[in-house]
Amino acid sequence: MSPGTAPRIERTKAAIRGTFVAAWLAVASGSIAFAHQGHGAGHPHKPTPEELAAFERAKPAFERHCFRCHTTAAKKSKPKALAHLAMDGYPFGGHHADEAGDVIRKVLGAGGGKATMPSDDPGAVKGEDLASILAWADAYAAARRARKTEPE
Repeated sequence: MSPGTAPRIERTKAAIRGTFVAAWLAVASGSIAFAHQGHGAGHPHKPTPEELAAFERAKPAFERHCFRCHTTAAKKSKPKALAHLAMDGYPFGGHHADEAGDVIRKVLGAGGGKATMPSDDPGAVKGEDLASILAWADAYAAARRARKTEPE
């Protein structure tokens, strides 16, 4: 055995061990993210024309109130906010993407509950901004219902 053989074997074992640890962490973190409070991982869908039109009408309100935390380029962007709902593109991403309409209604207090968003000014979304976002949420929900009844 030459003097250089043992360290190479140790490095190889360490590299293999590191690869297994990295793979395990990737699987575990993905499972945790998927299982977060029973929410899905956010599966992109093909928006209907009505949903897209409602989004375009609501987009200025989303930009004023939501994009400052829920887009990667925003100054107040944080990994947790992006993990919940990423608004960098449409359809939205994040583990609440599959239920974005309902989640946004809830955090804006539209169901009669207390508004919790925007986090730095809960309840600030009012008037036309709120109406356009809720109209989008209605179009989003209608599109989801239609997708569920389509044959696979």
